[in-house]
Amino acid sequence: MIHSAEPTGAGVVFPSDLEELTPHVLGAALAARAPDVVVERVDIVAAKRCGDGVASTADRVVVDLTYATGTGAGLPRRLILKTMLATPHAPAAMYENEVRFYREIRDDLGIETPTAFASHFDPATGRFGLLLEDLTARGARFPSALDPVSLPEVRSILGHLATLHARFWDSPRFGGDLEWVATPTSGGMFDVFDTIGFDLIDDQVSRHPFKADLIAPLGRDLSQMWELLWHVQQRHTAAPTTLLHGDPHLGNTYLLPGGRGGLLDWQLMMRGSWAHDVTYLLVTALEPDVRRAHQRDLLGEYLELLGAAGVDLVPSPEAAFAQMREAALWGLVIGWLICPPENYGPEITTANIERTVAAVEDLESFAAIEASSSLA
Repeated sequence: MIHSAEPTGAGVVFPSDLEELTPHVLGAALAARAPDVVVERVDIVAAKRCGDGVASTADRVVVDLTYATGTGAGLPRRLILKTMLATPHAPAAMYENEVRFYREIRDDLGIETPTAFASHFDPATGRFGLLLEDLTARGARFPSALDPVSLPEVRSILGHLATLHARFWDSPRFGGDLEWVATPTSGGMFDVFDTIGFDLIDDQVSRHPFKADLIAPLGRDLSQMWELLWHVQQRHTAAPTTLLHGDPHLGNTYLLPGGRGGLLDWQLMMRGSWAHDVTYLLVTALEPDVRRAHQRDLLGEYLELLGAAGVDLVPSPEAAFAQMREAALWGLVIGWLICPPENYGPEITTANIERTVAAVEDLESFAAIEASSSLA
């Protein structure tokens, strides 16, 4: 299980009221990184709330800080506070997961992902806070399934996944300091998915007929899809496993000038099969016809990067593609059918469901899962 008995991170509980986001609070939060820092002034530039079509499971507050003369060296003036401005919007395991990623894992990765300047999770309340760099200062843009993304940009993000996966490929740390990291069938969000996941999806499809219309061509009911998904999840718990981003759809990425991409939002980080991350990225980042034309080449490039990074037993291209065929189902069922349209807006939600449905169809995911599970 992820949950710890003690608070994680700086000893500051970020307030739910913006008026309480004072210089003292932010100075105390930053003190773990810069002990001499004195924040003299806080200006709130913007607040993006969960459910406004921009923020999904947390609120984001843009703040400008004024530091006392001679303090705050190395700290940016503008920061992004990722937190909750009311009650938790999602299971606490998601928030703790991301805080622990930034405190215990992020600095050793060598991939493009935001820098955190302070972090805190309080298990008693489920409240959390992350003070993150403002990526727009580096010219970042934040794509969605409605935006064109180039193959070089997708390759860049895929390269970061390869670096991440190779670093933790069957790592002994999963039996040591990273034993807390969830798997597809234990810890983290598993208990939520296992107990009420199907009901959440059924409710979403019932309340939003456009979702039912989009999945109708698949010719399977939700209970069948749910059962097949968990056959895949069981296999994704078996070796070889690695550290996954867990939720690398296009909306959880960013693009920098020069075609370099990065990864955001580590709330669903877990240990599992590489195919989970790679498939979800390719399916959501590319138009279906572009994906179909390039997916095998992109997969081959990813496998080559694993080998170059020192992974000994890299899957063969055919074995890897077989895993991708099965992995596509997660992005549809848990990635987007469970997601309320208000999180990202109906247009982005529709575009992602269309892409994931297309992938499940043309990859023949149901047939692949049934064949490998002897369910046909």
